[in-house]
Amino acid sequence: NEIHDGVENNKEFFTAKHATKTRTKTNTKSTIHSLRDLTPQELHPHATPTRHMVDPPPDTTPIYLVTCQTTAGPLHIAVHTSWAPIGARRFLHMVRTRYFSTKVAFMRCVRSFICQFGLAGDPSYNDEYKGKKNSLPDDPNWLPEGPSHRTNELGVKRFAKGYFSYAGSGTNSRSNQFIVALGDNERLAGGSPWEVPWGEAVGKVSFETLDEIYTGYGEKGPSQARLSKEGSSEGIGRDFPELDYILSCDVVDSTD
Repeated sequence: NEIHDGVENNKEFFTAKHATKTRTKTNTKSTIHSLRDLTPQELHPHATPTRHMVDPPPDTTPIYLVTCQTTAGPLHIAVHTSWAPIGARRFLHMVRTRYFSTKVAFMRCVRSFICQFGLAGDPSYNDEYKGKKNSLPDDPNWLPEGPSHRTNELGVKRFAKGYFSYAGSGTNSRSNQFIVALGDNERLAGGSPWEVPWGEAVGKVSFETLDEIYTGYGEKGPSQARLSKEGSSEGIGRDFPELDYILSCDVVDSTD
């Protein structure tokens, strides 16, 4: 698919993209540069007394390490293609086509709950994902569903902090918007088919970044309609000066 090389020619986008925030981030250093830097539990996770209420699917297909640079600090994501193959492939496609280099806003972030993101900083990048014909079929949910499985016998909640999945609105509705859990959550993935996790944050610095993402706007941040129309515009930056953004994402390693 075409990479939008002309995006930097948009003056408003360019100005907004390189605007800096006044808050100072303290977690800018990372020691994760390849899959070899992950612990065995991060590389091939299994259920423990503190994380993962059940064993995730075995890694019979490739694992990818994606590193995103954000205004809140670095974010490392282990993409397990065996967890949700269809959803994982689309995220990796978006990374490889430089989608996240358009400055993607963390738009709907609720403290200790979730942060939603995905609408492109350059609105033309959204076009590939618009309409029902471009929505993804659902992957099977590997997490146990229903109210009786919100926590397990050890008290581990179903949707762990740092899990990544899609935002959606019904069956087969996944497109170009995502959520990441800012805290352990017992309700997510309990029956909504779009919420099956396809990857998770890895490394201490990534969890520090999740804690740094600004949540003060909560549900009153920029609307999806406005972001879809304007992208990461000067107007968005002026009206929501504390908003955090993804500045780039790259595949840095894989088992493929």
